[in-house]
Amino acid sequence: MLVAGNKNYGVAHSLAKLYPDAVYASRTTGFDFSTNEAQDNFAKMSLDHDTIVMCSALHHFNQVLLLNKVYKSCTENNHKPYIICIGSTTDRTTNRNVWLYHNEKRTLRDLCNTLSLNAVWEYGPRVTLISFGTLSNKQEKHPDRTCLNIDITADYIKWLIEQPKHISINEISIDPIQNI
Repeated sequence: MLVAGNKNYGVAHSLAKLYPDAVYASRTTGFDFSTNEAQDNFAKMSLDHDTIVMCSALHHFNQVLLLNKVYKSCTENNHKPYIICIGSTTDRTTNRNVWLYHNEKRTLRDLCNTLSLNAVWEYGPRVTLISFGTLSNKQEKHPDRTCLNIDITADYIKWLIEQPKHISINEISIDPIQNI
């Protein structure tokens, strides 16, 4: 498994507990995904892996650009891994907030859905977007919210990985209920 994310933080940290032997790529391992060079190197590395998880919360649409490069590299090299992208349920936000993060995650969702359909009807890697609401590692930032325990994210990703290869799970969206 190849993971775009820091194994000491966030969803990648939770994955590292289940998959300690996976390869983790982040700034701490020399991958600054805001550069074309790092994105290209990661795309080349993806050819050696059957499962790729992209959980880096990259800004300036770099998560979308990285997915695009990985997908293109795989299709050009006749490689069909399972690509899982971590989104955010904030992509559904339609308020007047001008925070670009909402739009970045919405764009990621749109690209994942397009690529996922390619696997169903044409040729290409399976792609799943799994989006989470506020996770427990952001509890301090949102003290009034019920947050989803971040370690559960790895369990859901593991569940996705264990699904049969002949089906495509396009998208999953998970929010913690706030009014319990």
